[in-house]
Formats: sequence, C-alpha cells, structure tokens
Amino acid sequence: MFLNGILFLGLNFIAYSFIFPGPKGSKRIGYLFITCGLLAYLVQLMYQGLLTLDYPPGKIKGLLLSGFVIPVFFISLAYYRVKRNRLEKDLQPQATLPAKENNETD
Repeated sequence: MFLNGILFLGLNFIAYSFIFPGPKGSKRIGYLFITCGLLAYLVQLMYQGLLTLDYPPGKIKGLLLSGFVIPVFFISLAYYRVKRNRLEKDLQPQATLPAKENNETD
C-alpha cells in the first residue's frame, strides 16, 4: 500500500508537470526525470514483491500496468487538463456591459 501511494503521488506529479510545465528556466523538468526514475524503481519493487507472493510472472506485468499505472496516469492527465481549461476560462475577460455614468439612475 505504501508503494502504491508513492506511485500514485509520483504519477500525479508527472501528469501535472506535463500540463503545467512551468516558466522558462524552471527546474520542474529535472524533477520530472528524477521522479520517472524513482517510479520505475518502485514498479520494479512492486514486481519483486508480487513475485515473492507467488503471483504468476506473466500476469504481474498486466496487473501493475493495466491495473494501476496506466489508469492513474491518464485519469490524472484528464483531471489536470480540465483544471487548466477552467483556469484559462476564468482568466479570460468576460464581455462586460458598459459602465453606467454617475448621473444615470435605474
């Protein structure tokens, strides 16, 4: 469970970094590469753990990738894309009505 939690947070960070890359000169891309390396190591640890629990070796790969890694990553990508679109809509100026003069009344 602990490895799944760390893997989940790492996949969310990777998806966030894809959608919000940061300003020019940001260190986020470097952190992204470090995170990818650590997550690959975590997946190997989970694979070894499932091997020690006598899971069939042919099914472990499918279990890890299609059961956790790929769905979490794509759901995170979709979430951050929706979030970015909502932020962009909020930042766009709305069509405003002309302001009333001080001497006008309703």
